[in-house]
Amino acid sequence: MLLDALPEIPIFKDLDTEQIAELNSWLRRVEFPAGHTVFSEGAPPDGLYVLARGKVSAVKRSATNPFKVADLQGPTVFGEMGLLTGESRSASIQTLTPVVTGHLPIDVFEAKIAQQNLTALRIALNLGRIASQRLRAAVEMILLLAEACPKDGAAAQAAVGIS
Repeated sequence: MLLDALPEIPIFKDLDTEQIAELNSWLRRVEFPAGHTVFSEGAPPDGLYVLARGKVSAVKRSATNPFKVADLQGPTVFGEMGLLTGESRSASIQTLTPVVTGHLPIDVFEAKIAQQNLTALRIALNLGRIASQRLRAAVEMILLLAEACPKDGAAAQAAVGIS
């Protein structure tokens, strides 16, 4: 099941059949029941999760309430930010249905990068591209919010470090 899901996921799109098989050998299959917290916001990163089947929700704490950032349906990935930056988890991931994942441990990925493994380097490049696309979309959203709330626009820009 994991092997079938991999070619459908954008960060693995440039991988050939042999590289997909290599990636699959790095993954550890992990299943979670509905209602399970895969990881919590603020936790240290442990790697990337390939969501082969099922649905999860990304939830971020705010000053007043939890805020649902996104619902993700397999096949997709989550946990990519921690894999790239090594920083703590930016949101919690909770399962909405039973899920099947492939876990790529951060130490395995970092070792492959250090070895200049072409599969790992292509994954890192694709993750960088996707992160850049998401950043562009976030900046556009900040701009829309700032324009919609002119009084608070300067505060919104200051909050995200735009001067």
